[in-house]
Amino acid sequence: MLLNAVPVYGVLYWDWHSFDLIFLYWLENLVIGLFMILRILVRPYHHPLEIIYPAFLAPFFTVHYGMFCFVHGTFVIALFGKGLPAELAQAGIPEIILPLIESRHLLLPVLALIAYQALDWLRDTSERGLGSDNINGLMTAPYRRIMVLHVTILASGFALGALNEPMVGLLILIVLKTTFDIYHWNKDEQAAQKSTEPVINDRIKKKIDAFLDKPKITINGKEIVFDSYDELKSSSHYGLLQAIMRMMGGSNQLAAIESYVEQRMKQRQHE
Repeated sequence: MLLNAVPVYGVLYWDWHSFDLIFLYWLENLVIGLFMILRILVRPYHHPLEIIYPAFLAPFFTVHYGMFCFVHGTFVIALFGKGLPAELAQAGIPEIILPLIESRHLLLPVLALIAYQALDWLRDTSERGLGSDNINGLMTAPYRRIMVLHVTILASGFALGALNEPMVGLLILIVLKTTFDIYHWNKDEQAAQKSTEPVINDRIKKKIDAFLDKPKITINGKEIVFDSYDELKSSSHYGLLQAIMRMMGGSNQLAAIESYVEQRMKQRQHE
């Protein structure tokens, strides 16, 4: 709420219009994308394979998400940037960012966005551990936010233009954005809570039990069968198996699976 209060100051004291608000919200997408790249890359690496996967996904996400934001930003400039100076209105998206940040008093809000994302990342790391996020989930999270939020914001921008941008309308747009952020934040917290306390459902338990009956893994198309789980665990391939599970499900999910495996092994030994 404090973060979204910064644009209120811009409307009241910096003479912001709908374009300034919408452009700031577009800049927020860039900041979120930057921190998603950091979340993908900055994590513990226990196996060489774990380096390859993020090293491939980070550039892929950068290009794909960057193109998505580029097209989105082009629409924002074309639809709402009619009052911009000619040299800015005709410039490309990369060239227009810094001049607009400087001329429209957007530096403080952008720094506030960066500070919020940094603090949120530090909080997640403190509570759930570095690299606990599912990489595949990180790849898709920003797109869901953009699609829902900015369709609403663009529609609101057109409505404000039709009403000649009354100040109350701009403030309502900020309230709308704040409400969406609170809703989105709550959903993220619920999802994070589930990932912190992963549940091994019956389907996964059956797969694990079947695996323990006949442990085997496939490497480069070659199937390797082990006489027991203990033999697999003592082999050089166990680290590879852990790396794959950690990449696909996250470190917390791997810990839950290993805990269940140890529990089942003890039960079998007792039986």
